[in-house]
Amino acid sequence: MKRLKYFAIIVLISCTFYGNSQNQLTVEKKSYEDSTGLLYWNRSVPAYLHLSSTPDGKGNLLKSKISAKYANPFYFDAEGINYMRTHYAVDTASKKTVYPHIEILWEVYADGTAPVSHTEFSGAKKYVLGGKTYYGKGLKIKISSKDAGSGVENIYYSVNSKPYQKYENEIIPNPNDASCELKYYAVDRVGNIEDAKKNTVKFFIDEDAPETFHNITNIDLERSIIALNTKIYLNASDAKSGLKATYYKFDEGPYIPYNGNILPLKQLSEDNHVLIYYSEDKVGNKETPKTFKFFLDKSAPILTSDVLGDRFIVDNKIYFSGRTKLKLTAVDNKSGVKEVKYAIDGSEFKKYNAPFYLPKKPGFHIVKYYAVDKMNNNTGIGGSNYKNYKYSTKKIYVDLVGPSLNHSYIGKRFYTRDTVFLGKNSKIKLSATDSESGLQYISYSLDGEQKETMYKEPFTVQGNGKHMIEYFGYDNVNNRNVGRFYVIVDGNPPEPAYTFSVEPYRTDNGMNVYPAYVMVYLSGADKMTGTEKIFYSVNGSIEKLYTAPVSGFKKGENTLKFKTVDKLGNEKYEEISFLIE
Repeated sequence: MKRLKYFAIIVLISCTFYGNSQNQLTVEKKSYEDSTGLLYWNRSVPAYLHLSSTPDGKGNLLKSKISAKYANPFYFDAEGINYMRTHYAVDTASKKTVYPHIEILWEVYADGTAPVSHTEFSGAKKYVLGGKTYYGKGLKIKISSKDAGSGVENIYYSVNSKPYQKYENEIIPNPNDASCELKYYAVDRVGNIEDAKKNTVKFFIDEDAPETFHNITNIDLERSIIALNTKIYLNASDAKSGLKATYYKFDEGPYIPYNGNILPLKQLSEDNHVLIYYSEDKVGNKETPKTFKFFLDKSAPILTSDVLGDRFIVDNKIYFSGRTKLKLTAVDNKSGVKEVKYAIDGSEFKKYNAPFYLPKKPGFHIVKYYAVDKMNNNTGIGGSNYKNYKYSTKKIYVDLVGPSLNHSYIGKRFYTRDTVFLGKNSKIKLSATDSESGLQYISYSLDGEQKETMYKEPFTVQGNGKHMIEYFGYDNVNNRNVGRFYVIVDGNPPEPAYTFSVEPYRTDNGMNVYPAYVMVYLSGADKMTGTEKIFYSVNGSIEKLYTAPVSGFKKGENTLKFKTVDKLGNEKYEEISFLIE
């Protein structure tokens, strides 16, 4: 027959290990009679028999001379039921032996075995690490005990070597203690005590959540501005049961398990954001989520280039003069501009501080430039090596030479040695070519005038005599070439002259009278270019080129008309009348 009993007590116990263990409580070894009249006797307790004639048990102590060594007193040898007997029964009324013979049995239940106890842990997550058992929040400990004999009378327990106390209800460990050593034992109703050394449980209480922090590089701490090349890591630790997992999310997104790498930022828009994260340990303790608010600056500075000086753009080609500078301007409306760098014709990048000239070498030049803000956003996302960046590039032609100049003449002109003579109606034609940025315009000035006149078409020079013509060719980046030449303008005709071969006979009515064989010699005098030709007409005939003296006049009145022409076409007429006899 078994007797089972369970006890529970709710108490807070301090769970810190102590070096010295305490002793179990002293328990009297005894007998026990249950409610049905069954008698339980501790096997280690001596037994004596008394013979009494009354139910009150008063009587004589029975002693055995035959087995005195084992009977005075005696011990029950078998666990469980034991019998004391008589071989023959006597009828109560007749006092005669009963036939057939009946044995009379007095049963006693010998109990020399202690109860067996067990613990049950519930209400908290469990994790075993390196031979250590950890429990999280909500831990409750229940102790139960079984006894095959007289039944469990009490259960006792001790925490961390404190005095044993009676177990009455579930045990709730104190969360302030990191570790616990629980000892427990049970006592049955006849004083058998369970060995507490066999019932020792060591475990650790972990009700502390992990700690998680974010580490971040490349951040404007004052304004919490980050960039795409910012690196955000999460570092979590747990001092007891250990870290199970870390989770994070951006804004209203779902939580994502953190894999230990840099948090991805590319999917975020350029805006204000919040990073939320927490960690959980292996017994279910969760950290209160932490937040980090920031602005993601994905935009590089706005970088523009301006030309200070001469420039000309045609067919997507940019022409600079040697006087032209390139100005770079960067603007960043969030984190601010950190620096601007530029390189010319593949040279190393250098910091931009002020507008700069291009090399004094004609031809095309390549200018690369970029801007970096204080979050290291640049004009093209790249690595820390500037050569990996994407650039803004300009292909610029540096034009250092003005147009090539030329001049020519339209109309009459005469050359003698290095002198050019022009007639009053002769025109000067100016021309220029430029194979680089192209011709912009031509201008000129006369005789040292400071004012330049825009050249539109061939022009004449007024006034006889020597003149200086300066003319200027401008290309489209305002490079200028100057040309100079001299001309002599001759607008005066030769002075006509004539001579008769003989003297006149007489004068008749105001006209000289000559003989029929008379000849007239014609000539002209010119101070500059000289007389080139003489033409004449007699009495209204067609003009003829004068090559010999004029003769063969008719009798009577004659009219000789002639003109002198110089090398520039200047001409002057003369007319004479005379009589032939």
